[in-house]
Amino acid sequence: MIQYGMRGHPRELRRPALRTWACVLLLASFGRAEAEAGEPSEPVVPTHQIAIKSRSFDPPVVRLKAGARTRLEFRNHDSELHAVVPQQWLAGVTVSVTGNGAPEFGEDGLRRVIIPADGHAELQFIPRRPGTFQYICDMPGHEMQALIEIYE
Repeated sequence: MIQYGMRGHPRELRRPALRTWACVLLLASFGRAEAEAGEPSEPVVPTHQIAIKSRSFDPPVVRLKAGARTRLEFRNHDSELHAVVPQQWLAGVTVSVTGNGAPEFGEDGLRRVIIPADGHAELQFIPRRPGTFQYICDMPGHEMQALIEIYE
């Protein structure tokens, strides 16, 4: 004879679901305990925030370590479109672009990212070549420029 529990469901059908949820909770708590033990799940990536406001990049110079994974976060605080055009410092470098910007890629890699008003774009990459490089906004009439310094 099948016994019926709450809401008319047979108990035999409810027990496997309860066991599944118990396993899920156990695994979730194990993952939380491991994270609390101080073992990072992913390496920390340094983030450099660059504000775009009043037709300028702030800060005007960003220093990056060659060979270290890096994240540049561009936030457009203006009410107009802006672009970030790297000139040579991302040539041949693999770049991951996230956010609501529109990236454009070419043969040498990332050509530019157009960032909408109140938008943002994040670039993750590993800088390769030491040196001082410029990036600009190439929108008509915008004379914005800043520098990336890559050191060893």
